[in-house]
Amino acid sequence: MRKLSPLFTYSFSPNVGRWDRVFRIVSGVALAATGWVVGLGPLASGLLTASGIAWALTGLVSRCGVYYLLGYSTCPVSGRARQVASEESVS
Repeated sequence: MRKLSPLFTYSFSPNVGRWDRVFRIVSGVALAATGWVVGLGPLASGLLTASGIAWALTGLVSRCGVYYLLGYSTCPVSGRARQVASEESVS
């Protein structure tokens, strides 16, 4: 099982690739704006905004905690995309 301490300190390697980052930033901003544009209540608008900001931040910093826990990567670091889990389990 993966150690969770890097997840809380955010010290794991970037695991979000370029096109994944673009998608996360654009969709995060859209999600954050949706609650206010559509005219939902303050609680729903706040939750959508917080979710959108968190989603966009994963794109801005190129790190996703869910990807880390699953051992998945879309970031081609040295041409090793999607091989994070198998290499880390060997070490």
